[in-house]
Parts: sequence; structure tokens; C-alpha cells
Amino acid sequence: MAQYVYQAVDEAGTLVTGQDEFKSPEEMFEHLISKGLTLVHYKRRLSFRLELGNDIKRSALAEFFRNLSLFIKGGVSLKQALEELQATAKENATRHLLRTLLKGLDDGLLLSEAMQKFPRHFSHILIALVQIGEETGTLDRTLEDAANHLEKIEEITSNTKRALIYPAFVFLSITGAFAFWMIYVLPKMIPLFASLGLKELPLPTRILLGINDFFHAWWFIFPLFWLFAALFFYMSRRNQKIRHIWDQLWMNFPLIGKVLRTSQLAFFFEYFSLLASGGIHIVRSLELMETSTSHSILKKGIKTLKHEVELGNTVSDAFSKVPIFGPFALRLVKVGEQTGNMAEQLAILARHYMEKVNNMVDMLSKTLEPVLILAAGFMFALIALGLLGPIYDLISKIR
Repeated sequence: MAQYVYQAVDEAGTLVTGQDEFKSPEEMFEHLISKGLTLVHYKRRLSFRLELGNDIKRSALAEFFRNLSLFIKGGVSLKQALEELQATAKENATRHLLRTLLKGLDDGLLLSEAMQKFPRHFSHILIALVQIGEETGTLDRTLEDAANHLEKIEEITSNTKRALIYPAFVFLSITGAFAFWMIYVLPKMIPLFASLGLKELPLPTRILLGINDFFHAWWFIFPLFWLFAALFFYMSRRNQKIRHIWDQLWMNFPLIGKVLRTSQLAFFFEYFSLLASGGIHIVRSLELMETSTSHSILKKGIKTLKHEVELGNTVSDAFSKVPIFGPFALRLVKVGEQTGNMAEQLAILARHYMEKVNNMVDMLSKTLEPVLILAAGFMFALIALGLLGPIYDLISKIR
């Protein structure tokens, strides 16, 4: 989007000067007309900023929904609330989103209908919530529910990433250090070992030399491995069968797989409890979750749930047909089904799995830390003994 400076006059003939970002002069012209302004003059400002994309963070969307809810709760009209938010928005992508929503309202669309132009930012679940608020006259409450929902999803996502980043960083650091010694340091030490005239090198040194020979003979395996992994990941984004294999591999990965499985359950029950509390029918809720979920295993489970419920089976029976749900989830779902407070039981499950993810993040770092330290210690001890051992043996013979 380009930035434009414009001069316009309002209905009273007052000159108004402003600047904003638009895709084209036509969009700027339509925007000014919608505000009752007549364009007099405009010019495009030269900008040398590097655009890094039009993404809007989930936390910013949560703040948008919360502020919009507060405005409406305070008696401000929806259009005025969006105009106020647009005037104070700092990010270009946020201003463009709000301007498009306002244009949709001016064209006679409902807020939920205008939101459908941004499927990347507004999921089917969020749109359905806003639609319920519009139909029941409780838009302020459903907007607040949407803000709470996004904050919980952000918490689950950030905690899961935190659990995965630490071991990945330590593993890559150790691997990088080991590769540096194997590729750069050890080859320079080999001529020195040969010049010492030792009949037999110590075992750690022989192990290092064997690893070094393997690296030089089969070095091409390592870039091929990472190239294959990147290609497999790329294809998993576009092919459902490959994506299912990719997700299955990670779900069965030691320790990390358990965190991923629990975080997916936290996502599922957070979505489900939100839709159930909004009064959406269970089949429709499952349809919305199926379209909003990217994880192939969870998506397959939701599809099975929907199919079983459509066949006339109870919700608890449907849950028992999906292996990802454990006995605890089945028991609470059955209680909710028998007592008629399903939304409350689903909210309990959502909180339970969110707390479980948080506990797993702490547990994972505490469990992996000593293991990684031991692995690093063993590796550097092998390197130290392998390099210093021959020198020590030579000194011992001189004495």
C-alpha cells in the first residue's frame, strides 16, 4: 500500500487535510466519499520503508475485539467505534483492516459479513461468534468472548513454542560446536598426531579420527538430510497425506509429542467450549472447528466426531471413537451430557489442558536440561581426551 496526502472539503466547505495508506487513488477517493468529503488535491508520498507483510498479531486482534466491545458497551455506535480504533491504530495492516470493515458497513454489510473479507485474520469461529452477537443483540459480550478466546489461544501457542525452542536451540548449539571441531580443528591436528611417532593412539583419539573420516567420506548426507526435511515440510503444507504423516511423526516424538498432543487438545476444547457457550449447535460447532483447525490428526478426529453425532450417537460415544481423547475427557463429556451443562464441562477441560501444557513446558525444560548438559559434557570430554591424550602419552614416554 502507498501513502497519500490529500486535501478535501466537507459539506460545510471546510478544508480538511490528512494522510493515510491506500492501495490506489480510487480506494482513497471512495474512502473520502464515504466520510462525506470531496477530494480537492492529493499526492503520493515517496516511501523507502521495507514492507514486511500485512500480518496482524493475534494479540493485536484480541485488543481490537476487546476495545470494540468496550466502545459498544459504553453506548458508542459500531461505526463510530471502528472509526475511533482506526484513528488510533499504529500498524498499517490494522488501519487497512479497519478501513475495509468501515467500507463494508457503509455498503450495508453486517460486521460479520465484512469480516469474511479477511479469512487470514478472522477464523470461521470468530465470525460465527460475531454473527451470534448480531442476531441476539449481545455483540459486546460476544466480542469480549472473542478477545478472551484469542488471548487463550495465544497463551497455548506461545507456551508450546517455548517448550520446543529451548531443546532445539541447545541441540543446534551442540551440533554446531561439534561440527566446528570436526571440520576445522581436528583436520589441523591430524598431521601433528602423525608426527608424534606413536605406535598406537589412545582410544578417544581413534574414535575422533574415525568420526572425522566418516565426515569427509559421507559429508553430502547431512545437507541432503536437511534438504529432504525442508522439502518434506514444504510438501506437507500442500498435500494432506504427507501432512498427516508429518503430524503423526511429531505426535509420536518422545517428550515433545506429548506436549503437542496436549496443546492440540487445549485448542480443541477451548474452541468447543467457546462455541457451546455461544449456543451454537454441536454439529455446526464441529463443522466450524474442522475448517479452523490445521492439524491433520485433530481435523480427522473432529470429522469422525461430526459423522458419529450425525448418525445419532451420543456425544460421549462419538468421543470414544477418537483415540486422541483420553478417559478423563470422555468422563467429563459424559457428565456434561447427562447433566445438561456441556458448555461448563468443556470449559473445565479447556482449563485443564491449558494448565497441563504450562506444567509440561516447565517439566520439559527441567527434564531436558540435565540430559543436554550430560550430552554436551560427554562430547567435549571426548574431544579433550582425543586431542590431549596423544600429547600426554608422548610426555610420559619422554620422562
